[in-house]
Amino acid sequence: MTSVPGTNLEGLSCGPAHTPGNVHVVATLAKTPDSIDLSDLLQVLERSGLLVRSYGNAPKLSLTSPALYDSLAPLEGFRGEILLGIGLHPADPRTNDVVRSAASAGFGAVVLKQLSQNIDELVDTAVEAGIALLVVDDAVGWRQLYALLESALSTAAETSRSPSPLGAGDLFALANAIAAMVGGATTIENLQEQVLAYSALPDQPIDEDRRNGILGRQVPYLPENAEQYASVFQSRGAVHIKGIGTALDRLAIAVRAGNQPLGSIWVVDADGDLDSDAEQALERAADIAALHMLRARSANDLARQQRAELLRRLLEGGDDVQLIAEQLGLKPSGPFVVAAFQPELRQTDEISLLRIVDLVTTQCESYRQGAHCVLIGTTIYALFTDAAASALNSIETLARRLIERSAATLPVRLRASTGSATATVAGISRSRHDADLVLLMLASGRSVGAYASAQEVRSRLTLLELAAQFRKTPRLMSPAATRMLEFDAKSGTEYATTLRTYLDFSRDSAKTAAALSLHQNTLRYRLRRLSELFGIDLDQPEDTLVLWLSLHLHELL
Repeated sequence: MTSVPGTNLEGLSCGPAHTPGNVHVVATLAKTPDSIDLSDLLQVLERSGLLVRSYGNAPKLSLTSPALYDSLAPLEGFRGEILLGIGLHPADPRTNDVVRSAASAGFGAVVLKQLSQNIDELVDTAVEAGIALLVVDDAVGWRQLYALLESALSTAAETSRSPSPLGAGDLFALANAIAAMVGGATTIENLQEQVLAYSALPDQPIDEDRRNGILGRQVPYLPENAEQYASVFQSRGAVHIKGIGTALDRLAIAVRAGNQPLGSIWVVDADGDLDSDAEQALERAADIAALHMLRARSANDLARQQRAELLRRLLEGGDDVQLIAEQLGLKPSGPFVVAAFQPELRQTDEISLLRIVDLVTTQCESYRQGAHCVLIGTTIYALFTDAAASALNSIETLARRLIERSAATLPVRLRASTGSATATVAGISRSRHDADLVLLMLASGRSVGAYASAQEVRSRLTLLELAAQFRKTPRLMSPAATRMLEFDAKSGTEYATTLRTYLDFSRDSAKTAAALSLHQNTLRYRLRRLSELFGIDLDQPEDTLVLWLSLHLHELL
């Protein structure tokens, strides 16, 4: 393949990359490091529901986060900033005044919802004031729009900081260099399939999967993902990935530090002609990417580990939970609830576990504000704050959706549970304990399905806790129950099952016989015999209660 002047992927650093026309590969974004053209932003946000109605004077937009309109506060912002007109109605004459005031305050664009109104007058006002007027689809929530704009502006800011040769940790410049060297649009991902960086060279074809991945900074969940990533990480070199449906082919490689996987690099092979030279270039690039990813990870690991340790201590409980809650920024009062997620991994599979952790963490923390997640052993715990009774149904819906998604996309079977809601920080460990008990019940097959809540199975949880106490203190067990169970074990009889079922049905002979598929005369004979063999008097209520409880708990011991 044709070499690219100025690009050096042989060593541990990379010089300025150029296109064949000797145009600097990052020049398109380096020209305006603090701003972005409105047209470029709209191209990134294609199909997001955001449309332009007036370009104003084709302003440069600031790369700062969007501002939120507040009718009670004066309009103040950075020059070129985007204003989200939350609560502004297009038919209200005062909205025209807000548009003019925003332009005077230096805003570059204002976003409104059209709400099925005629906004021609607002368009004229925006043109006259010299500010861009954008409308967003009524179905798009303001929070979602803010997140989309924040993502687009922050990635543009990260990309534009690197007009110079590749610096330490500069994955965006590396992605551009790889795209120029190998010959295709490039993305660099971590193990959780998050897009860390992507190339921005002109005239390199991309597909919808890449566009969605860049917009959300997360590889879209597709059924073929698991098989494709497995082939990449099982290979020591570059791998050709055939596109499915409308997706273009890819050339991909795992990024490793020694034998430790760190992430992967994916290059679009639009014409299917990336050859052995491209493979070798990509393999050299993977070594460079490993250095940058290790440095970036080590910079974030300490803070992440400290927060995870605090959350572990909070879930375990103790005298210092109030102090720990303050360090985590939690309010002293709830309500709180802990959800637990446990993958069924056939063997130790670090990559699958990391992907499950990321799936659960991302979904929980984005689905509800105030969620905190941590991995303990192979169980992922999510602590939800402000978990009022009305929120428990939505948390259950989230858990069930995660079970379905993990099975469909990874694929890994996932069990999930929620503990008891608690009003105080001190009760968080209790909620975690209940969630663990529910997981234990799900794993044992005593509860149908892959999800259950402590509220649904409260009686069973009580029996599990009692069983633990009986295990610690054997003298609590009914002596008659012990003798009966030992006799059944030696003789192959079913006296214990018969008596327990009889007591379960409130001593109703007809229902008991039907449940055990016995004739009522046979049932009466067994009851008479067990009374004689084990000295049981069912007319003694206290003895009968302890006997029944002992027989039930024996199944859980």
